[in-house]
Amino acid sequence: MISVIVPVYNSAKYIPACIDSMIKQEYPDWELLLVDDASTDDSADVCDGYASKDKRIKVIRAPHGGAAAARNRGIEEAKGEYICFADSDDTVEPDYLKYMYDAAIAHAADIVCCGHDEPKEGQEIRSAGDNGGFKKVGLDDLLYQRGLMSVPWGYLFKRSLFDEVRFPEGTEAEDMGTIYRLFMAAENAVKGDKVCYHYIQRSSSTIYTTASSRRKAYYRHSRNMLHVIKKQRPDSYPAAASRHFSTCAQDLSETPLKEKGAFTQRLYKDMSRLSVYVKKDKEARMINRIAAYIIQPGPGLLHVLLRMYYCIKIWRMKRT
Repeated sequence: MISVIVPVYNSAKYIPACIDSMIKQEYPDWELLLVDDASTDDSADVCDGYASKDKRIKVIRAPHGGAAAARNRGIEEAKGEYICFADSDDTVEPDYLKYMYDAAIAHAADIVCCGHDEPKEGQEIRSAGDNGGFKKVGLDDLLYQRGLMSVPWGYLFKRSLFDEVRFPEGTEAEDMGTIYRLFMAAENAVKGDKVCYHYIQRSSSTIYTTASSRRKAYYRHSRNMLHVIKKQRPDSYPAAASRHFSTCAQDLSETPLKEKGAFTQRLYKDMSRLSVYVKKDKEARMINRIAAYIIQPGPGLLHVLLRMYYCIKIWRMKRT
C-alpha cells in the first residue's frame, strides 16, 4: 500500500480538486490521509464528505501545529509500505502513484522522484509525456540542485526512511530540514522526468511573497544541514557548501535593500566564506560560481544584483 499524506488547513476551496485527482489514480492500493490542522473554514466537512463515500480516505483531526506536525501525524498513522505527499491546493496526474511505484520496484529504489510543472491558478493543465527512463540520483544531486527540490511532494519514499526522520515542528521552511536527511538514509534513489505533479501557483504562494521569518528559518535549516553533512558525510561537503550558498543567495534576493541588519550580515558572511569553495567547484551551478566572484569586492553589489534578478523574475511570472 501507498499512504498519501495531505496536510489540510483552510483549503475548502481547493481540496476537492486535490482529492478528485487522487481518486482517479491508476494504481489501486492506496490510502489517503487528510490531516486536518484545525481548519477554521469548511475544510473538515469537505474531507468528511469524501471519506464517507470512499473507505480509502481517512480524515485525521489534529491540533493546529502547522504542515510539519500534520505530516508527522500522517506518518505515524500511515499503513503503507511507501509514503507520498501532496499539498492540499495542488493536483496530480492519474499515474502519479503508478509511475513512481513501478520505478521503485524496477530499480529497488528507496526514493523515486517524478517531474512537476508550475501552472498558474486558472491556467489549463495539460498532461506531459515521458521524456525517457529513470536515472539514478543521490544526495549530491539534491544538494547541487540537479533537477531535485527540497520539497516533500513529487516523491515516493520507502516507509522505513522515516524510522529516524521527522519534519521539524514549530518552524517554517521545514522541508529544507528534512529532505536531505531522507536522501542520506536512502541506499538507492531514481528520478524520472514525466510530469505527474502540478504545483499550482497562486497569489498567496511563497514564490511571490516570502516573509522575513520564513527566510530566517530557511537559512537556519540550511546552515544546520551544512554542519550535519560536514560531520556525517564529509565527502558531500562541497555539494552542501554550494547548496547553502544558494540558500543565502535566495534569501538575499528576497530581502529588500532597505532591510539591513544582523541577518543580512550573516548571509554576507556565509557567502563570503563559502565562495572560496564554490568558485573552484565545477559541479556547482554556474549562477553560484558567478555570484561567488561578484561577492569578493563587496556584498552590497551582489545584494543589488540579486534583488534586481528576483524582482524581474517575479514580474515575468505574474505576466505569463
